[in-house]
Amino acid sequence: MGLPDESPLKVVTFFTEGPPHDNCLPLTETVAELRSCLAESGVQLVAYSPRTLLEDEYYRNHCQAQFGKSKLEEPGMELLPYAAKLGYYAWKPLVICKVLSQLQPGDMLLFMDANLKKYKDYKHGLGDLRSTCTHLLQRADIFVPLEDAVWKRIRNHCKALTLDLMEANTFDIAYAPCVCVNRILLRKSALTDAIMAEWLQWCANKMVISPVPNPYTHPLCMFHTPEQAILAVLLRKRVLAGELPQGWPFYSYAYGHRIFHLGSLEDWPISLWASLGSRLRAIFFFLRHAAFSYIYPVTDSFWSQFPRATGGYLLKFAWRGFLMCMIPLPENC
Repeated sequence: MGLPDESPLKVVTFFTEGPPHDNCLPLTETVAELRSCLAESGVQLVAYSPRTLLEDEYYRNHCQAQFGKSKLEEPGMELLPYAAKLGYYAWKPLVICKVLSQLQPGDMLLFMDANLKKYKDYKHGLGDLRSTCTHLLQRADIFVPLEDAVWKRIRNHCKALTLDLMEANTFDIAYAPCVCVNRILLRKSALTDAIMAEWLQWCANKMVISPVPNPYTHPLCMFHTPEQAILAVLLRKRVLAGELPQGWPFYSYAYGHRIFHLGSLEDWPISLWASLGSRLRAIFFFLRHAAFSYIYPVTDSFWSQFPRATGGYLLKFAWRGFLMCMIPLPENC
């Protein structure tokens, strides 16, 4: 199922412009930098913003929770105060579907986050982007990387009600690794059209994508990454149904970065010894957070950004993560 290197490739992203157009971060210059980097490799960037999507019915209905208001209307997104104004990321499948509908069968499409200033890793590997995408699509028409897969599972990235409503509250699905949707790579096909359309539909369901209502909290739920967990469920179901190959997605980000390049991605599944090493590293990470849970909210450069990251919050985060490291992965992950 290999693709020739000359297969068309487009990149799609979504960015905010800041006031007066929206109440989010001004990323216009960042997107211009991304466009320039991609152009050097002959890759076209399609970039959407809240302003360019205002006439889209789906966007108006599902992605405009807070424009023009100062009050946070999307509870559970306190760790992502700007994203909390954008409909729990329901715009992500929307912009992908918009571009995908314009492609020819066999064309490649990569969604990637646009914030190069926040994530310096995103610029690495852009010069080899076409060959990287071609290789990653050799065994399936879709690729979404894993990250810290021994403990980042679907279960701890969404509320229990989401899993119930999606008929996914089983060990084989809920405890499978959760994909990382800062990059989503597709080859235009009937399969990818269907997956993206289904993702778009589920993201329009407020009971599923919103962290509330949450009538029964599962003790291992750590985050609510709305659109990410939904896509992870849909893709895991496709693996179990045989529509995606066993072992998919075959690659994970290497520990400590998110570089999208073959030389920086790790093979997946990993060996028993590699799994044990990853679990031990994660266990020490969570034990350290437990020990310094009331210090990191002040001293740690990441956690100090968020008012929600109190000592009690980090203590729960640490022990839930520690327990996740003890749980085996389902078969064929």
